[in-house]
Amino acid sequence: MKTLYKKLLFLVLLFPLSMLAQTSVSGVVLDSKTNQPLPGVNVNVQKSTNGTSTDFDGKFRINKVKSGDVIVFSFIGYKEETVTYSSQDMLKVSLVEESNKLQEVVIQTGYGSVKKKDATGAIEVITAKDFNQGANFNAEGLLTGRVAGVVVTAGGRPGDGAAIRIRGGSSVGASNAPLIVLDGLPLDSGSEGNGVISSLNPNDIESFSILKDASATAIYGSRASNGVILITTKKGAKGELKASFGTNFTYNTIAKKQSTLSGDDFRSLVNDPANITRYNISAQNRSRLGTANTNWQDAIFSNTVSIENNLSLRGSLWNVLPTLFSFGHTNIPGILNTSQFDRTNAALRLNPSFFDNHLKIAVNLNFSSEYNRFANEGAISNAIAFDPTQPVYDAQSPLGGYFEWYNVTGGVVNYTLPGLLTQSTANPVSLLNERRNAKTNNRYYGNIQIDYKFHFLPALKGTVNFGLDNQAAIFKDETSANSRSRKIFFNQNVGVLNEGWNRRQNQLFDGYLNYTKKIGVVNVDVTAGYSYQNLERNGYFTGDYYATPYVPTYTKAPKVNLQGYFGKANFGFYDKYLVTLNYRRDATSRFSPSKRWGNFPGGAVGWVVSKESFLKDSKSITNLKFRAGYGITGQQEIGADYAYIPSYVLSNVNAQYQFGNTLFTTSRPNPYNEDLKWEETATTNLGLDFELFKKVNGTIDVYRKETKDLIDFVVYPDGSNLSNQGFRNFGNLRAEGIELGLNFDIIKKQNLNWKVNFNASYQNRKITALASDGTPGFVGNLVGGIQGGVGNNIQIQSTGYAPNAFYVFEQVYGTNGNPLEGVYVDRNSDGVIDNNDRYQYKKPYADYTFGFLSNINYKKFDLSMSWRGSLGNYMYDNASSVRGYANQSVGQSSPYLNNFSQSALDTGFINEGNGRYFSDYYIKDASFIKLDNISIGYNVSHPFGANTSARFNLGVQNALIITKYKGLDPEVFSGIDNVIYPRARMFVAGFNVNF
Repeated sequence: MKTLYKKLLFLVLLFPLSMLAQTSVSGVVLDSKTNQPLPGVNVNVQKSTNGTSTDFDGKFRINKVKSGDVIVFSFIGYKEETVTYSSQDMLKVSLVEESNKLQEVVIQTGYGSVKKKDATGAIEVITAKDFNQGANFNAEGLLTGRVAGVVVTAGGRPGDGAAIRIRGGSSVGASNAPLIVLDGLPLDSGSEGNGVISSLNPNDIESFSILKDASATAIYGSRASNGVILITTKKGAKGELKASFGTNFTYNTIAKKQSTLSGDDFRSLVNDPANITRYNISAQNRSRLGTANTNWQDAIFSNTVSIENNLSLRGSLWNVLPTLFSFGHTNIPGILNTSQFDRTNAALRLNPSFFDNHLKIAVNLNFSSEYNRFANEGAISNAIAFDPTQPVYDAQSPLGGYFEWYNVTGGVVNYTLPGLLTQSTANPVSLLNERRNAKTNNRYYGNIQIDYKFHFLPALKGTVNFGLDNQAAIFKDETSANSRSRKIFFNQNVGVLNEGWNRRQNQLFDGYLNYTKKIGVVNVDVTAGYSYQNLERNGYFTGDYYATPYVPTYTKAPKVNLQGYFGKANFGFYDKYLVTLNYRRDATSRFSPSKRWGNFPGGAVGWVVSKESFLKDSKSITNLKFRAGYGITGQQEIGADYAYIPSYVLSNVNAQYQFGNTLFTTSRPNPYNEDLKWEETATTNLGLDFELFKKVNGTIDVYRKETKDLIDFVVYPDGSNLSNQGFRNFGNLRAEGIELGLNFDIIKKQNLNWKVNFNASYQNRKITALASDGTPGFVGNLVGGIQGGVGNNIQIQSTGYAPNAFYVFEQVYGTNGNPLEGVYVDRNSDGVIDNNDRYQYKKPYADYTFGFLSNINYKKFDLSMSWRGSLGNYMYDNASSVRGYANQSVGQSSPYLNNFSQSALDTGFINEGNGRYFSDYYIKDASFIKLDNISIGYNVSHPFGANTSARFNLGVQNALIITKYKGLDPEVFSGIDNVIYPRARMFVAGFNVNF
C-alpha cells in the first residue's frame, strides 16, 4: 500500500511539470518555389485533436505542444510535410507543390468520394477559392458561368432562386432540374426545382461537385437524369476557436428601362395632323390628353441599399469537439417598389470522432427564415403602357387618391359619374401601393451521419445517414378597399383578402457498407446499400374572404415514397487502368405496382496515359487521362403523385346540379394512366483530362443522351381517356454536345499571380419521336402561353425540332425593309393563310455557352472578373407583340389612351388581329455577353493584433451586357419576354475580418 501511495504522489508531482512542458508554437508556412505565404494550410498535432490553420500571411499559432510531438502540415496541391517539435520558438515550413496538383483534389460522388486522378466520369468540382466573387446572396450565384454545360439563370426579384440546367436537362414535360444533395441529404426539388438551394447561406458552402454523365449519376437512379449537384458545407475544425465576421453593402439600381415616349412627345404625336390621319385619331381621344409629364417607370422603380451580415465561429469546443456555428442575415429591398426579401440563416456543424477515428459523427443542422413581399409585377408593363400625360395622383379620386381612367365629361375626368373603365390600363403606382402580398417560409433541415470503421476489419466501413427537411410557410395577399378591384360587401367597400399556409416534409434514411483496400496492384473500393425517402405536403387556402360563396380549401397530397438498392465498385490497376461500375434499383409510388421499379446501371473506364513509360517523365504532358462511360438514369418527377389511380373530383358550389329546389353535389372522373412508366435516359460520354507544362490543365467531354418514354401532360386521342389531356409517355428526345474546360496559371511569381478559367459548351437537342406522330392533323403539342388574345401559345413540341421551338407565321417585308401588316407567306400554297402555314422557327436555348473568370493577385491586392456568353438563343418579344399596334394606344373606340410602344412606331402596325401575335418578326436574337462581376479587394495583416486578418472589397454586379436584343434583358429562362422583373445593377462595398 505504501508503494502505491508513493507512485500516486510521484504522478501528482509530475503532472504539473508535464503541463509546464506544454507550450505554444508559432510559425509560418511558405510555398517552396515562390516563397509566398500559404493561407489555409492545415496544421495538426499527429494522433491528437489539436490543430489549427494558417492565416492570410501563412502564419499560425498552435497551443499545448510538447517536445517530441509530430506536427503535420497539409494543403491540397502540396506534398504533406511533418516536423518533430523540440522546443523551437519559431517554425518555418516550406511546402513542395505536387507534380499534378489538381489530381489530389477529392471529389464527392454518390455515397462516397474519389480523388480526381481516379475519377472516370464527367465530374467537376468547384471549391471556395474558385467561387464567383461579389454579392452572391443566393448559393446559385457561386456557380454562374463556372462549369461547362451548367447554365444558371437567376431572376431579378430580390432573393429569387435560380433555374439550374446541366447539359440542358433530359426531359420535355417533367422536371429538368438536377438533383441537389446537401451533405448527403437529397433536397425536395418539386416539379421544377428552381431555387431549391436559395435558402442556403452561400458563406456556409465549401464546395460543389457536379456529376454530369450517367456513369457518375446512375448511383442516384430515379432522380439523376438531369445531373446531380453535391454540396458540401464547411465543417467543424480542430484547434482553438476562431471567429470571422463579414458584411456587404450593395447599392441597387435599374440597369435598363424600356424606351417610351415622354408626355410632351406623346402629346405631339397624338396632335400631329399626319398621325391623326394615319392612325385615325378622334377628337374625343385627343381631348383625353392630360397636361402632366410623368415617367411611369421612374415612379415604380427606386434605387435601394441591401445589407448582408455573416458571423462564423470555428474550432474545437473543450479541445475535443470540432464545431462550426454560423449566423447570417440578408435584407434586400427590391428596385421595384414594395418588393422585399429578408432571410435569416443559422447553421451548426459538429464533427466528433472516437476510438482513434474509427467512429466519426457528422451533425449538420440548418435553419432559415425567409420573408418575401412580392410586388405586383403587372405594374411594370402598365408603367410602359400608361399615358404619360396623366399624373400619378388626383386629389379628387375616390381610389386612394390615384388617377384612374373614368368616364370623361367635357374633356375632363368625371369621378361623380359611375363608370370606372375596368378594361383600361391600371395606374401602376396604385397597383404596387394598394396591394400587400407577403410570404414567410421557415425551414429546418439537416442530417446526422455516423461512420464506423470496423476495428477487426479497418478496410470495412459502415454508414447510416438520417435526414430531415421540414418547411412551413404562411402567406397573405391583401388588396386595399381603395383599389380598382374593390367591391361591395355588406354595403361596404372591400378589397381582396386571401391567406393560407403550406407545409412540406422530406424524410431520409440511407444505410450502406464500404470496403476499401489495396490488394497487390489493385485498388478496390466497393459500396452497397439501401435508401429510403418519404415526401409529404399539405396546405390550406382561404380563397377570397369576400367572395360569394366563400369556399376555403384544405389539401393533403398523397405521400410520395422513393426506395432504392444501390451498389458501386471502383477498381484501379497499377494506378493507371480504372474501372467504375454503378447500379441502382429504384421504386417510386408515383407509378402503378407493375411499373414501379426501374433498373439503372452505369459504368466507365479510364486510362491514365501519363503514367505509361513513354510519358512518365514528360515535362510537357504532365497529366493525360482518357475516360469513357455509359449509363441509364430515370425520371419520375412529374408533378402528379398518383396519376395512375382512377379518381373523382367533387363539384364546388358553383357547379352543382339542381333538381327541383334541391342542389346536388356532382362528381367527375379525372384522367388516369395505369401504363405510366419511367422516363429513361441513356448517356454515352467520352472524356479527356490533361495538364500541360504544369501551367494549363483542362477537360474535354463529348456526350450523347437518348431519353425515351418522355412524360408530359399532353393531349389524348379523342375517346381514349376520361379527359382530352393527361399524363402519358409520349415521345423521345436526343441531346448531343461537347464541353471544354481550361485553367491557366499565366503568371506565378512571388508578388504576382494571375489565373484564368475558361469554359465553353455546345449542345444540340431534338425531339426524335412523339406518340401522336402520324395522326391526321397532328403537328405537335402546343406550349408556351403568351399575353395577347385568349389561350394563345407560341411554342411547340414536334418531332425533328428542338423542344419549345417557336411556332410562327413567316412575315413578309416591304421594299423599305419594314414588315407588312397581316401579310405572311403561304407556306403550303393553298391560297389561304391559316394555322397550316405556321412553321417551327428558332428556339429559346443557346447552341453555345461560355464562361470566363480571371483572378489576379498582386501583393495584398486582388482583382476578379467574371464573364458569361450565350450564342444561338432566341426570344419571343411578347412585350412588343402585345402592344405593337397603334390602336392599343389611340384606338378610336377606346375611351382611354396608352403610350405608344417603340415596336408600333418601328413597324407602323395599326390593328390588333391578322395573326400578328404569331409573326416571326417578334422572334429576336437574344445572344449576349455579360460581365457578371468585377471585384477588387485589399488584404490587411494583423489589423487587431496577431492572428487577425481583414479584407476590404469593392465591386459591381451585372456590370455590363452586350446584346442585339432591345428588351430589358435577353436572359429569360422560358424564352418568352412578357416584361420581366429587371435584374439590378449592384455596386458592392464590404469587408471581412478574421479573429
